[in-house]
Amino acid sequence: MLGIALGLLSLVGACRGAGRAQPTPPAAVLPAAPPPSAAVEPSVRTDSLPAVRKDSVAPGAEPVRIAPKSDSARATGADVAKKPPTDAAKKKPAPSSRNCVLDLADSPPETRLLYQRISEGVSNTFVGGGFVGRCQGENNRLRADSAEQFEAAGIVNLFGSVTYEDLGKMQIRAEHAVYFTREGRLYADGNVVATQLRTGSTFAGPTMEYYRSMPDRPLSLVIAPQRSTITLMEKDSTGTVGLPTNVVANRFQDSGDSLLYAWGDVLITRERLTGRADSSSFDKISETTRLMRDARIIGNDTARSFTLMGDTIDLYGRNRKLDRVIARHAGRATTADMQLEAESIDLRLKDQQLTEAFAFGTGRARAKTPQQDVDADSLHIRMSAKVVREVRAVGGARAMGIPDTMQMRTTERDVLRGDSIYAYFDSSAAAAKDTLKGPSIEEIRALGNASSLFHVPSNKGRDTKPAINYVRGVRIYVNFDTGAIADVRVDSAASGVYIEPEDSVVIDTTAAKDSAASRSKQPPNKAPKGTDAGKTKTPPKPPTPASRPPASPAPTEASRLAHLAFTTSRRRP
Repeated sequence: MLGIALGLLSLVGACRGAGRAQPTPPAAVLPAAPPPSAAVEPSVRTDSLPAVRKDSVAPGAEPVRIAPKSDSARATGADVAKKPPTDAAKKKPAPSSRNCVLDLADSPPETRLLYQRISEGVSNTFVGGGFVGRCQGENNRLRADSAEQFEAAGIVNLFGSVTYEDLGKMQIRAEHAVYFTREGRLYADGNVVATQLRTGSTFAGPTMEYYRSMPDRPLSLVIAPQRSTITLMEKDSTGTVGLPTNVVANRFQDSGDSLLYAWGDVLITRERLTGRADSSSFDKISETTRLMRDARIIGNDTARSFTLMGDTIDLYGRNRKLDRVIARHAGRATTADMQLEAESIDLRLKDQQLTEAFAFGTGRARAKTPQQDVDADSLHIRMSAKVVREVRAVGGARAMGIPDTMQMRTTERDVLRGDSIYAYFDSSAAAAKDTLKGPSIEEIRALGNASSLFHVPSNKGRDTKPAINYVRGVRIYVNFDTGAIADVRVDSAASGVYIEPEDSVVIDTTAAKDSAASRSKQPPNKAPKGTDAGKTKTPPKPPTPASRPPASPAPTEASRLAHLAFTTSRRRP
């Protein structure tokens, strides 16, 4: 009996979905043939004779005929027929939407059915005991513990263990769902999990809306209006599934399984990577990702952690592997041995490892390392095996380094200037293996309008103020040995000066403090009794030249040039 009832229901629904034949009107309504004696005007077309309004003829009454038109009237009618169609006639008809005719052929034997006919062509259907059905003509399937269809409203309610499947595209599981048959839209709530069957990516959240593709909507659409989690699965050209990426946001929208948008406190996690932003977008076709407003990416690798910040961060991939990252507007990249700041920071990767970094844009670009700070209009940093190998600064470049603290004590810094500055770091195999230790600088080159100011330790000890060596030239080369300056070479138009401090002796700060304390305890000088204290005293005579202490001879120009030649001639073998 159940099979018969289901078959009858499908048959009745199919009849409702198809076009019904109009009932034949009564014989009295049909126009009568003209009497034989009536002369028909030759110019009147025969198809104009039965022009009678059928709905205006009462049963049993003679139909009212329309008088034939004259030639002038027919001409006027022809002219009217030739007029261009109006705007209303030009408008395309709205896309037709038809009701969902449920096909329950796959329902289990325990299914119970209640069919209510409300009016001609309108009915309600209630299904219990397990529901499995689909809309005829649509490539979808609905499952639930129970369901109800309201044909007039175009709604199918699904209750308990709901599963909606757009075959080959999307599968949605939830506790409750409403399918709007005329719109091709499914609203699901209650522990919703949606799986994109082509890629395997999943959506999980409290509520979700799915718009299936239709003739007037070629791309499907998924909307998660509340905070949800998306797990993105990606496959390379060989079909191998890569590492998953989890995205959490307050709202999602996915168009055609190709464009994904996320808004509100976006959190992105991948193996050893964490990203945050106010909003983001993912283009799965071009493999581009954008993080917007207070964006940042954090590397969680304890061996080589890093942080990349900017107002906007763009990520570009190829063959499902990341190969370029750009931080725009106040970009900042921080690692254990370097901090890079610029308006824009462009990072290049190869085999998931950073190989090059470019810093440029409005304002100055700055790179800070434990040994050197470099700033210029733009910077180019080259890396190998996760270690900095070369830094190029172009445009008003300046490099500032910390003097060797093992040989001198000073708060000032060594300064090297030039139109361009190139810094080279240790590239030996031993340095490549020791990735936890910062790179050791080997050489710095200042090219174009170069100048250098370096501190030279005193031979009287570490506590003595260092001397200053300042030189200028077209090009300056500075070599380092274990982080300390080994020699400075000036090429073309060399000039400079060597300055030694005046107090080039060790200062005993303890003795100086004791002397100051003793002077403060002495009573003020008083005039002895019986003397004229008000009289003007004769000032003491200045000491004769013979009594003055001998002054140090002023350094001559020859001695300065000789010392400069000695300083600049020390070249690294």
